[in-house]
Amino acid sequence: TMESLEARVQLAGVSMGVGASFGAWLKRRRKMLDLTQDALAVKVGCSVATIQKIESDERRPSRQIAELLAQQLEIPPDERARFVKVARGEWGVDRLADTAPLTVSIPTAPVSLPLPNLPIPPTPLVGRKAELTALTQLLNDPHCRLITLIGAGGMGKTRLAIEVAARQAGSFPDGAYFVSLASFSSPAFLSLAIADALGLKFQGQIEPRAQLLNYLLDKRLLLVLDNFEHLLSGAELLAEIMQCVPHVRLLVTSRERLNLAGEWVFEIRGLPVPMTEDERLPENSAIQLFAQCATRARSDFTLKAVEYEAAVRICQLVEGMPLGIELAASWVRVLSCSEIVREIENSLDFLATAARHVPERHRSLRAVFEHSWNLLPPGERELLRQLAIFHGGFRREAAEHVAGATLSDLMALVDKSLVRRTQTGRYDLHEVVRQYALAHLAVDRSAEAAVRERHSAYFLRLVAAREKAVRSAAQAETIRELMDEIDNIQAAWNWAVEHDRIALFGPAVRGLGVLYELIGWLCEGIEQLELAARSLQKQSDSTER
Repeated sequence: TMESLEARVQLAGVSMGVGASFGAWLKRRRKMLDLTQDALAVKVGCSVATIQKIESDERRPSRQIAELLAQQLEIPPDERARFVKVARGEWGVDRLADTAPLTVSIPTAPVSLPLPNLPIPPTPLVGRKAELTALTQLLNDPHCRLITLIGAGGMGKTRLAIEVAARQAGSFPDGAYFVSLASFSSPAFLSLAIADALGLKFQGQIEPRAQLLNYLLDKRLLLVLDNFEHLLSGAELLAEIMQCVPHVRLLVTSRERLNLAGEWVFEIRGLPVPMTEDERLPENSAIQLFAQCATRARSDFTLKAVEYEAAVRICQLVEGMPLGIELAASWVRVLSCSEIVREIENSLDFLATAARHVPERHRSLRAVFEHSWNLLPPGERELLRQLAIFHGGFRREAAEHVAGATLSDLMALVDKSLVRRTQTGRYDLHEVVRQYALAHLAVDRSAEAAVRERHSAYFLRLVAAREKAVRSAAQAETIRELMDEIDNIQAAWNWAVEHDRIALFGPAVRGLGVLYELIGWLCEGIEQLELAARSLQKQSDSTER
């Protein structure tokens, strides 16, 4: 009815010119919506004490909390920027009386308002400012109609997609809709999943896909399609939507790119990992996420300065992976940060949770990897097992010699977010992926030995071949090349010495010695050469017998 519509619109309106403070206004607004402080705290993902302090004007909300407050208090999308400015104190309280009330007009005829179906995140988003800015720019680009957020499992693709959709929902007259695809086993259900999210019911004998396209024809909306990697053969439906529906935008999360014309790929990696000596350590997003999750796990937890080093190490061990950080933080209930570090260093299988709200595929880092592993064809599984042998990354040539990888093989794994290509042209694996792929390699001892021997032979030949160059006018360039591979070189040397492969490490002795001398690693050089000497002595003793 018109009366109920007016009530809804009145409830959605905001009058910032009423009241002496933001806290007082917030309290009135909360009560108008029949929310307790506890209920609002749960919706925003903060403590009740935080809401109490904001309402009593003891503190200002962070920008993230202010944005979540705007969403939960039903502030109209086009007024939320103003709301945040007032909440943050960027507009003084003394200006509120001079500010025109934030209102929405009451329509004169019944309208069909889109029902929002975006999930309400249980916690505020930490970090990702650069990603949010970039994705907002893409969504505002009329030429960009399909964005695929790709990244390994546990990187926070879903959380980021929901956040950007919530922030941009006001730009789409017909709303933003979230389609969860994790539970669908076949691309045949894709049309049904989208229709269900839109509230569309298929009727009659017309093909569901045609009904969906017809329904979307005059819509201006954003579709967020989450967890698409196991339904890639159904991506042709997205191509049809792009071809037939002019004003629908698609934001897809996937561990693998869709390979569609017009697809804009946006890669998501871990949060920036802090350095111990960073003077602004408390502002680092990885550390902030750890502290936030730890506080939720144990309400009296405080990240003290003496524990910063251990917290930094935790973030480094999982390379900023949000899921890894969250799983690690959950253990503060029974372990100190230093103890958590030791457990992770012993085994990444330690990072697991029994929390009921967490999807099965995210309850441990092993589950995250196994989900991706099960989607791989046998040939790519075998290649990934062998690439896990590299330490500190590798070049394309090394992958070809050691694992038989072609350029197209590498690109296939890059597209699946299992191998990363760096700005320098090297490739590497996220440490979580590397460790689990290595565990799969270790199942076949003979295959593992063969790969390790090829790895050792390749890098020790490289050292031997660069012996003259490292003494020449090309010294600086050669040292740079060898230092890029120093982790692989040391692993190759240690394996050859440990297995008494004199034919492998013998020709590299002088080259390695010169390198260590030039870079000032004298102690390391002596240690490595002593290991080789013991191997030679053992070989000699065996021959004499």
